[in-house]
Amino acid sequence: MQLKNSQAERIIRCLLFFSMVLATCQGLQTTVAAQNLIPLQQGGPHAGSWESSDVSLEYQYVAQQDTFKLSIGGKAKRGYDQLSVWIKFFDAQGKVLETKTVFNSGFRQKLLRPKGGIEKTFEIPPSSTQFAFQSMLKLREGR
Repeated sequence: MQLKNSQAERIIRCLLFFSMVLATCQGLQTTVAAQNLIPLQQGGPHAGSWESSDVSLEYQYVAQQDTFKLSIGGKAKRGYDQLSVWIKFFDAQGKVLETKTVFNSGFRQKLLRPKGGIEKTFEIPPSSTQFAFQSMLKLREGR
């Protein structure tokens, strides 16, 4: 009898833990600070820059109806083993509608260069009025 109670207790604890993780992740994905949002303007090209603690980027985009053509270049601020950059599209209330990968270095590949950077085309999610970039850098190990 005690074995069944102990297993049930473990299962309940596991479920609670995963519920908390899921709730936390959902909360992190829904909004972004207003100062980090970039208005989505039709036409273009529109140019700008974005900086995080990981990377400095220069970007240019053209938005035509439901298509978003992005050219991006930049550099990492530190040595890294892996670097990822995403673009997130938001509605007028700042809610994330969709996240797309712009760049994923793989293992120790060089980041985007200002000349000959990366070009991507995305479908603009309905109700999108703004966008933002996000990055994640895994620091170089062993040196």
